[in-house]
Amino acid sequence: MRTRVRSFGLALGLCALGLCAGIVAGALGGVRSAGARQAPAAGDMPNLPVKPKPTSSTFNDCPPDGKGGDNLLNRLKNREDVADKWHPVAFHTLLDLPWPRYVDKRPRVGWRDSARKQVERYEGTPVAVEGYLALARLEGPEACNCESKDKAMRDIHVWLTADPGPDRSEAVIVEVTPRIRAKHSAWALAALLKLAKDETNVRISGWLLLDQEHPEQLGQTRGTLWEIHPVMKIEVKKGGDWVELGGAS
Repeated sequence: MRTRVRSFGLALGLCALGLCAGIVAGALGGVRSAGARQAPAAGDMPNLPVKPKPTSSTFNDCPPDGKGGDNLLNRLKNREDVADKWHPVAFHTLLDLPWPRYVDKRPRVGWRDSARKQVERYEGTPVAVEGYLALARLEGPEACNCESKDKAMRDIHVWLTADPGPDRSEAVIVEVTPRIRAKHSAWALAALLKLAKDETNVRISGWLLLDQEHPEQLGQTRGTLWEIHPVMKIEVKKGGDWVELGGAS
């Protein structure tokens, strides 16, 4: 960036000597192009005007609404339906996906219509994203899981990154929920930690969700409030092929 600014200053000096034909425009364009990553174009995400309606059921005496907290968010976290197709999305497309910062820390029942529509443009998209696991951790009791202390009723919080390694500042959170984990015995915490340790290339498929409750984590242990939540499919790269975790190798 500094080099580009110096170039622009040099261009202005040349302009004073009457040599500015096209020089300033080119230098200024370089300054404008240098900076933070831009939000993706709409075409970078699947265009699904009508998305599958979330479905869920009572699980271990915990209803889809959970217990307490934001029941609208709880219901999305507890969905159990499987998509006909998981749409491939580049990791950085998901990382850079915009959302209205107005909704941060706000219960969904009080959202303005304009903000809700912005979120709904992407939320509920069935996506598949490739990357690496930086870490996995069993979460504590949460409202979506009826504040249960039972380990079988707690989410496994997983950090998905573009490159292998422990840095989570630009991670996308992907949540392995109790309802879905009960159908996949291989999705144990130890197995996910091994994938992280071995720096195994993975493909995570699931439902795109905006978890507006954790903006304080941005830039530290997550790069976005968009999550894949719940995770519906975990695949690992073996011999050039994608194989489901726990499936035949």
